[in-house]
Amino acid sequence: MCIWFLQLFWRDFFYTVGFGTPNFDRMRGNKICRQIPWNNDDELLAAWRDARTGFPWIDAIMVQLRKWGWIHHLARHSVACFLTRGDLFIHWEKGRDVFERLLVDSDWAINNGNWLWLSCSAFFYQYHRIYSPITFGKKYDPTGAYIRHFLPVLKDMPTEYIYEPWTAPLSVQTKAKCIIGKDYPKPVISHETASKECKRKMSEAYDLNKKQNGIVSDEDLQNLRTRVEDQSQATVPRRLKQKLI
Repeated sequence: MCIWFLQLFWRDFFYTVGFGTPNFDRMRGNKICRQIPWNNDDELLAAWRDARTGFPWIDAIMVQLRKWGWIHHLARHSVACFLTRGDLFIHWEKGRDVFERLLVDSDWAINNGNWLWLSCSAFFYQYHRIYSPITFGKKYDPTGAYIRHFLPVLKDMPTEYIYEPWTAPLSVQTKAKCIIGKDYPKPVISHETASKECKRKMSEAYDLNKKQNGIVSDEDLQNLRTRVEDQSQATVPRRLKQKLI
């Protein structure tokens, strides 16, 4: 069966679920959506939206989205996972709104359905499976041609550093005419640390939803948010900084 034909099934699936689910486009009041204490961090949201995360794979995708109004579905998966359960732990509704505004092929049911899916709020629950902002792109574009096209500031960065330019020695950055922290941002978080924190928070949220049989009150959610934030502050700084080599 043709791939495009299978995509029509997914379209109709989301149309059907969206039609039959009250509050399908939000977390609260949505019976199929896991209740998760997402972070409220406008600074990180803006960095993601404006292609300033310091992760070239993520930033190149967001530049293409703004310039073309379209990105490949695997690119959509990457930036959606990064924003939500993978790294930044920002509410999927925030990312949904950005996609809705910028995508020329935006569709209410498909957009909301995919953000529910990719944030592991509904449909898909293997939250430990994360799209790495470093290694995932390498599988499809090992030389970084995509990054060089949409982020010309990195066009002369050697291939071995193109996905992690902050690891390049200063002499290499100077030769490439791209000093990290000056010409291109430092990473806003440490992926290794942030992804572990996200998995821990998702685990606690899933446990709460299971314990409450999906009926999570505002008080329950706030208590969980306070607990996971306290645990995070006890183990890592609030703004996780990538260690530069």
